[in-house]
Amino acid sequence: MKVDYEAYKNKLESQFNQDLREILFDHYITQELGPSVGAKQLGIPRQVFVHFLNLYNLNDLKFNQSIE
Repeated sequence: MKVDYEAYKNKLESQFNQDLREILFDHYITQELGPSVGAKQLGIPRQVFVHFLNLYNLNDLKFNQSIE
């Protein structure tokens, strides 16, 4: 089954009136929600949430922050 990531992207961007990266950043980094909870709050499948995290390299941002 092919997932229409573009449709999810468009749905979320119009729902929140923000760029998808900003929406994901807020949920995943700022609110510190995991993929399952973040996906549930956004009303999208976990697989789609994880796809976009990888697309925008948000896992790297969250887990490779240098502590100074």
